[in-house]
Amino acid sequence: MLRPKPQVRVALLGFGNVGRAFARYVEANSDTSPVRINIRAIADSSGALFLTNGPSLESAIARKDSGFSVAAFAPEHLIAGAHEFIRALPSAGVSVLVETLPTNIVTGEPALSLIKAGLEQGTDVVTVDKGPVVHGLNELKEAASKSGSRLGYSGTTGVTIPDEIAGDRVLEIRGVLNGTTNYILTEMQQHHRSFDDALATAQAEGIAEPDSSLDIEGWDTASKILILAKSLMQASSRLDQVSRIGIGPQTESLIRVARESGRVVRLVGRARIWQRRVRVSVAPKLIEADSPFYGVAGTSKAATFRTEERGEVLSLSRSGRDAISQTILDDIIRISLQA
Repeated sequence: MLRPKPQVRVALLGFGNVGRAFARYVEANSDTSPVRINIRAIADSSGALFLTNGPSLESAIARKDSGFSVAAFAPEHLIAGAHEFIRALPSAGVSVLVETLPTNIVTGEPALSLIKAGLEQGTDVVTVDKGPVVHGLNELKEAASKSGSRLGYSGTTGVTIPDEIAGDRVLEIRGVLNGTTNYILTEMQQHHRSFDDALATAQAEGIAEPDSSLDIEGWDTASKILILAKSLMQASSRLDQVSRIGIGPQTESLIRVARESGRVVRLVGRARIWQRRVRVSVAPKLIEADSPFYGVAGTSKAATFRTEERGEVLSLSRSGRDAISQTILDDIIRISLQA
C-alpha cells in the first residue's frame, strides 16, 4: 500500500503574480509532488485572510485576477496587520510561510522584519524576495537557528546552488543571473537591434517591467551574486559596495567588438577572493565561444562555481513563473522532508 504524502500547510504572504502563479502551479502538479501542499491563508497589502473564513483558493485567485484585493473577499474576517497574521499561523497549523512581496533592495523592509518574526516563532519561511536576504541573511539564519525553524531562499539567486559543492570551499562564482538583461542582449546580438528597440520588445512581451532600472542598471544581478557570495564564500560586502556596471545604449559598441571577434556580450556577476577578501562585481563581459555562458541566450541563466576540490561546476536555470514556482516548491519539499 502506498504511504500517504506528508501534508504541508502553507500561508502566502504576497498574493500578486508570483504568489498566484505558485498557487496554480501547486494545484497543477499535485500528483507528482512528494508532499501535499495545502494553502491555508493568503495576504496582500490590504490584509490577510485564512481561507477557512473566506472563498476557496480557486475563487480567491480568480477574484484577485479581476482586480479585487484580499480585503474585499471576506471583510469581517480580515486580519489587517502582517505581524498579527504571522503570529496567528502556528495556532492554525501553518508550518511554512511563503513570502513573495515586492522587492525592496534598498533596506529589505518590510519583508525582512516579517520573515524574521516568522522564523523567531518557529515558522519555516521560503522567500523569493532578494531584498531581505541580501541585507539580512545572517540575522535571518541566526533567528532560524535559535528557534529551530528553516529558511529557504533558492529563488533569490537566479540559479540553484549545486548539491555536489556542499562542504567544498568555493573560490569563485560567475553568473549570468538576470533573464531580462540577457534577453535584451540576445535581441541586440542575434537580431542587430539597438538597445532601446530591444528593451521595448522585452517590455511589450512582459519580460521587462515598465520600470526596468533594477535589471538594466545591474541591481538585480548584484543582489543575486552577493547572496551567493554571502551563502558560499562568507562575503561581508554590502550591496552598495558591489562594483556595478549595467547595460544601455553604450553597450552597443561592446557588442560590435564582440561580433567582429566571434564573441558575445553577457552581463556577468562575479565573486572572487582577492587580497584575502571576497570582491563582488557586475559588468557586461566579452564571452569566448568555449565559455559555458556563450550559448546562454534569451531569458536563460547560468552560473559556474569554482571550488577547491571539484573545480568548476555549472548550474543552469530558466526564467518564468513556472520556474520560480518550482523553485519555491523545491524549497518547501526540502524543508518538509528535513523535519
